[in-house]
Amino acid sequence: MNTKIFSLMLCVFLSLTVALLSGCDRMRGMGMTEEMVAPSDTETMPTLKVGVIRPYPLYFSFGEGAELALSEINQAGGVLGMQVEFVYREELSEDVVQSAMELIEEEKVVALLGPLFSSHAVKVGPIATIPVLLGATGANVTETGDFLFLVASSNALQAKLMAQFAVNELGAETAAMIWQNEDVYSIGFVEAFDANFMELGGTIVVKEMYESGDTTFDMQLTAIKEANPDVLFLASFPPANPLIMKQARDMGIESVFIGSDGMDDSLMFEILEDNAPLENTYYCTNFDPDDVEFISAYESMFENPANGIAASGYDAMKILAIAIEAAGSTNPMAIRDAIAAITDYEGATSISHFDANRHPVKSVGVFQIVGGQVKAYTTETTFEISGPE
Repeated sequence: MNTKIFSLMLCVFLSLTVALLSGCDRMRGMGMTEEMVAPSDTETMPTLKVGVIRPYPLYFSFGEGAELALSEINQAGGVLGMQVEFVYREELSEDVVQSAMELIEEEKVVALLGPLFSSHAVKVGPIATIPVLLGATGANVTETGDFLFLVASSNALQAKLMAQFAVNELGAETAAMIWQNEDVYSIGFVEAFDANFMELGGTIVVKEMYESGDTTFDMQLTAIKEANPDVLFLASFPPANPLIMKQARDMGIESVFIGSDGMDDSLMFEILEDNAPLENTYYCTNFDPDDVEFISAYESMFENPANGIAASGYDAMKILAIAIEAAGSTNPMAIRDAIAAITDYEGATSISHFDANRHPVKSVGVFQIVGGQVKAYTTETTFEISGPE
């Protein structure tokens, strides 16, 4: 062989060797190994992409519940022979429509889980062309789009329960209400509570609003203190809820606090240095405290207490999987119709069926904060209510 050609080939070989070794070093520097870079069997399997519009830091358990369901579904063989993959977007008010459109149009997901806030869900409804299983509970949310389904009981149903509880169990004759202004969920809740409480013979003595982000509530609570209602109904979220409770107690307000599933979040217990003002607060949520299987699996996986929001995330993914299998297709209309046709669902909660408004027909119960813990409220009378058949 010509000496010059041999020398040239040797140089090329050495250069390629150095480049390959350098590339391996870079992979190791990023925490990667040759085995991690090589395609695995799971990477070549077909996947089914589902979009998750994930709230944080409030109600992050919705995403965790969905992840538990995802894990169980994939371990059981996936859906239609495909492994399910989540594509996430954070639930931010100013970006929620853009996030939904990206998931639908660019990521080509077959369905959306979330949003959780009703004020966000009503924005997504008009642009949704695929099934959307919501964490939101606003009764009017599904009117904004034919592909939207509630998974938890609507705020109207919850408000009816809390009005009955206030009158029949607490003996309340008067109530004050405080809620977040311009919030779809809060407004729907207080309207329904107002109507149901008055129908039962109660009187709403004060109605007060606050703005999102407010941390002091002196003006609203002064009016409430003067009226001295038997119960103070809070249709809002942390961090406002615990702040309102503390400031109310500091002002000498002795009304019993009652609320909605907006209180069903661990952040309720992380705002105040002393959670004594939260004691003996009652709220409703769609959670079965006797579901040992779900609670055990969730708390083992995430080391956080299970709640109704986690149950909604879990049920949303499970219902979607059942519907896709039943449809035998990823066609959006076929999945939508299959969800609507589901009956006798048993998951983290139980759903008899979906009504004409795509609301679940299910039970919702009352919970109480006692000793810094959330417990199901039980008496000789069962205070839970099911949706209309």
